[in-house]
Amino acid sequence: MHLKRLEVQGFKSFAEKIVLEFNSGITAVVGPNGSGKSNISDAIRWVLGEQSAKTLRGGKMEDVIFAGTEHRKPLGFAEVSLCFDNLDKALPIDYSEVIVTRRVYRSGESEYKINKTNCRLKDITELFLDTGIGKDGYSIIGQGRVDEILSTKSEERRHIFEEASGIMKYKLKKQEAEKKLEMTRQNLLRINDIITELESQLEPLKEQSDKAKRYLSLRENLKELEVTVYVENISKLKSKMKEIENDYSSVKNHIDTESKKLEEITMLNQKNAHILKDIDEKLESSKKKYYSLEGNLEKCNSEIKLNEEKKNNLKANINRLDDEIDEINKKIKELDNEEELRKEKVCYLKERYLEYTEKLDEYNKKLQAVLDNLSEDEKYIEKLKENIMNRLDIQADKKTQANNVKNHIEIIQKRQGSIENELKQLSLEKDMENIKLKDLKESISNTDNIIFNLKEKIDDFKNKKLNVNAELEKHKQNQNNLRSEIHVKVSRHKMLSNMESNLEGYSRSVKMVLKACKESSEFGQGIHGALAQLINVEKKYETAIEMSLGGALQNIVTSTEEDAKRAIEFLKKNQIGRATFLPISSVKGRYFDESILNELKNQKGFIGIASDLVNVDSLYKGIILSFLGRVVVVDNLDSGIKIARRFKYTFKIVTLDGDIISSTGSMSGGSKNTKESGILSRNREITELGEDVKKLKAEEIILENKIVELSKMLSALIEDISIKEENLRNKEHLKIRDESHVMQIEESIKRIDSKEDMLRQEIIQLKKQEEDTKIEFNKYIEELKDIEEDIKNTKEIVTEYEIKHKENQQSKDLIHEDITQYKISINSIKENIQGVEEALERISKEKDNLNKSIEIKVLDRENSHKEIQSIDEENQGLMNLIKGYKEEKVGKTLEIDRIIEEKKVLEEESSDIIEKITKINKDIISLKEEYGRLEVRKTKIESEIEAIQNKMWDEYELTYTNALEFKKDVGNIAKAQKRINELRNEIKDLGYVNVAAIEEYIKTKERYEFMSVQRDDMENAKDKLQKVINEMVSIMKRQFMEQFKLINESFNTVFRELFDGGHAELILVDKENVLESGIEIEVQPPGKKLQNLMLLSGGEKAFTAIALLFAILRLNPTPFCVLDEIEAALDDANVYKFAQYLKKYSSYTQFAVITHRKGTMEIADTLYGVTMEERGVSKIVSLKMGEIIK
Repeated sequence: MHLKRLEVQGFKSFAEKIVLEFNSGITAVVGPNGSGKSNISDAIRWVLGEQSAKTLRGGKMEDVIFAGTEHRKPLGFAEVSLCFDNLDKALPIDYSEVIVTRRVYRSGESEYKINKTNCRLKDITELFLDTGIGKDGYSIIGQGRVDEILSTKSEERRHIFEEASGIMKYKLKKQEAEKKLEMTRQNLLRINDIITELESQLEPLKEQSDKAKRYLSLRENLKELEVTVYVENISKLKSKMKEIENDYSSVKNHIDTESKKLEEITMLNQKNAHILKDIDEKLESSKKKYYSLEGNLEKCNSEIKLNEEKKNNLKANINRLDDEIDEINKKIKELDNEEELRKEKVCYLKERYLEYTEKLDEYNKKLQAVLDNLSEDEKYIEKLKENIMNRLDIQADKKTQANNVKNHIEIIQKRQGSIENELKQLSLEKDMENIKLKDLKESISNTDNIIFNLKEKIDDFKNKKLNVNAELEKHKQNQNNLRSEIHVKVSRHKMLSNMESNLEGYSRSVKMVLKACKESSEFGQGIHGALAQLINVEKKYETAIEMSLGGALQNIVTSTEEDAKRAIEFLKKNQIGRATFLPISSVKGRYFDESILNELKNQKGFIGIASDLVNVDSLYKGIILSFLGRVVVVDNLDSGIKIARRFKYTFKIVTLDGDIISSTGSMSGGSKNTKESGILSRNREITELGEDVKKLKAEEIILENKIVELSKMLSALIEDISIKEENLRNKEHLKIRDESHVMQIEESIKRIDSKEDMLRQEIIQLKKQEEDTKIEFNKYIEELKDIEEDIKNTKEIVTEYEIKHKENQQSKDLIHEDITQYKISINSIKENIQGVEEALERISKEKDNLNKSIEIKVLDRENSHKEIQSIDEENQGLMNLIKGYKEEKVGKTLEIDRIIEEKKVLEEESSDIIEKITKINKDIISLKEEYGRLEVRKTKIESEIEAIQNKMWDEYELTYTNALEFKKDVGNIAKAQKRINELRNEIKDLGYVNVAAIEEYIKTKERYEFMSVQRDDMENAKDKLQKVINEMVSIMKRQFMEQFKLINESFNTVFRELFDGGHAELILVDKENVLESGIEIEVQPPGKKLQNLMLLSGGEKAFTAIALLFAILRLNPTPFCVLDEIEAALDDANVYKFAQYLKKYSSYTQFAVITHRKGTMEIADTLYGVTMEERGVSKIVSLKMGEIIK
């Protein structure tokens, strides 16, 4: 097995898809820091299952997805695929090529695939177990893994030794077994807790169950007595109700007469009330207008007063403004005088400033002339010195160039001889490559024909597979549906059968009699069973018949009266309630007259006589006729009512929905009584379900056979496709390999041709270079003589100019002193001028502000005069309004007096009417009180009847009509009530009764027995798991110690080879606990004493770690190994040793090395360069080492 290629897309800095092909030998990946070369090893580690984002140099797993750059958008996923050649079946999978793929989305979702088929991470981990390949194996070794070996914690080194010793699969299995063992222990604890709990429940439940059975017996007896007493009480109350209703009607008529009188007088009173209301509204309106006039007068007077005050304030304001304007004019005059004085001072200071400035300019010009002379001298001197240095540099360069030219002539002569030999060798290589190329092209043509035929066959097989698979899935779905239906029907059949065998739905007394018949054939002699067990009814008539028979379904049929008597004595003896018995010998049927029957058949909605709709043995025909012989079945209640009226309610009618019209005229209906439902239909449903299950199981067998047949066909097709695809892959791989070889050979021939042309051209150039170089050498000798003479003349000129420069420097210092004195005087004058000008600006601003203030005050004075004039005009208008309001007020006073007199007359008339209304109301109240007393009595009786009916319904779910059928002849009601009280006391003495305890006790007992069996099974499972764990620990210890010893020996050997001597040893920290023990490393480099790994230098520690890794590879070679800059800490000499050792191992392990060390690059067979031409985006460049050397 070996690594064929790596495909990366969207992982870290690889925005675009890249493919790295791995050939045998050593593949190196190089590139500058930050180019993304280490992302290659991260991608391999990630696809093999690495789950730690920190190990991958990220914060969270989504960080491995390309995050985008300034010019590229972020990607939505990252995907990496590793392709392995598995022809040697080193991986436990039936494929010659294995592709492992991992993909992650930004949402956090991950996908794992093996050969494009979805799988789990666990599947990938198990695939590579004990091969050394994996995220934790020793096939991927980076600085992190080296750091683990160098760690001060000996326990951290342990993992690599476990992987190398091949115990990882046992360790994983042991961990799984330990998890299962712990789960089994936890389950066992839970089961023991459940069993303990169930044991504590069983005894109390048994007591509760016995009590519940006693309670149900007493409750059945109580029901019979109470229902009878309830019916008697309701009959008495209904008689009283009839008497009250007669009195109630008489009082109601009298109330109606008085109410009419009251209505007439009330209408008259209402008419007067409306007139009074209109008068009150007029009076109120007049009063509002009167009060409004008074308010307006007061408002006008207030406004006049307010305007006078405002007018006085405005006059005072005008006087104040005149005074303020005079004061401001005085201040403006003072500011004019001050401004004139300061202007004169500014003129004097500016004249002095101009005088000093002119003198300063004269001295500056003198200084500049001196500075210009100094600058020119300095530049010229510097230029001369620089010229001397340049000539000296040129002299040294010319000497060097002359020597180089001489050496170059010798190199050219040697290279010409070497090229002649190389051209002869290239000609031989080219002939050999052409022969290989011809053979390969013939092989590719043959392979193409085979591939075309295989693809046609595979497509044909796949189409057949799709059709068979679709048909198989359809049959499987039908099978699942069929099994679900069978399960439902079997469950239903089992439940109904259990209910029938347990006689559920029957009263306790009936159950006990029927069970006694089963247990004793002697007792059962002459007892045929419950009526519901002896009849069959079509499903559509079941509800009608069940409602017609009601409680009679539980009546027990006997042969004779003596058999019935024997059963009744049994019930009395055991005190288990009452039951109704139907002796065949005494129960007689009832029939319709032929004429009535014929007429019934012609009625709309008539279905039949109930007795004719029941299937029963002729032996029981009389019993059925006694209950159903005069019961008519109709389609609905409307038809039933019409038939009942037609025949004057002379027989019972029942609808298909179970609604009943009795011969007394009462009607009952609504929802079906769930407590008695199902008894009649149960046997029919059990039979139907049994037949349905047989039919469905027969269909299931046919389907199963068809599925087996289709599965075999599908398996055969899959196998054929697999074989053909395997052949196709092999041929395609062969073709790809041959095409690759063709490209390599053609490329090789091109390289040879190119190299030959290049070498011939090089010989021509070399001869010309030799002639040119000799001429160049003679030229350099002449130039050196000229340069020495030039340097001597320049040094003499420099000395003359340095003396002149010193004299100019002294003149410059004297002029500087005079310029400084003039600058001080000029600055003082400038400050004085600035101070005076600032004062003038302040005076100007202040004058502007005062003038503006005068303008504002003048405007304010004019506005006040205008406002006084406006107030005078407004006061005149208000005086006119006051005069009008006074005249209108007198008229409103007269109108109010007239309306008050009119209201007084009407109020006297209304008083007489109210007296009459009061008298009639008293009479009506007296009658209503009598009416109310009668209504209370009536309501009380109705409530008593309703309370009894509600009580019957709440306790027994019986209406009054249904209860009449349960009524028994109990003789004295007082005695019956006494017996009821006795039964209630007996029930009360029982205390709290849990009726569900009967069923709960049975279920709890069954669960206790089931849990006991489960506990035994788990105990056995626990022992077996413990045994498996012990066996695996024994195997792991033995195998680890054997491999550890071999690794130790191999480590010492490799260490000595790499260090040219010395000694190295691996030591178990805890030899008693080898599977958990840490591992120490002690080494002795040549010429040093034995010491712990941590005491070595950084380079020695790194080289020791590399030695240990090579030792493991030497003992347990992995198919391939990825090394990520593990030699970074080594010096050049040790890098060379590392490279040679790598070359040695490359014959049986394929290496992918990420490096930046020259020594490692030199031994690589293939070189990949990682570049980052675009910021943040890595790209791959591939070269063979031959191309790089060229």
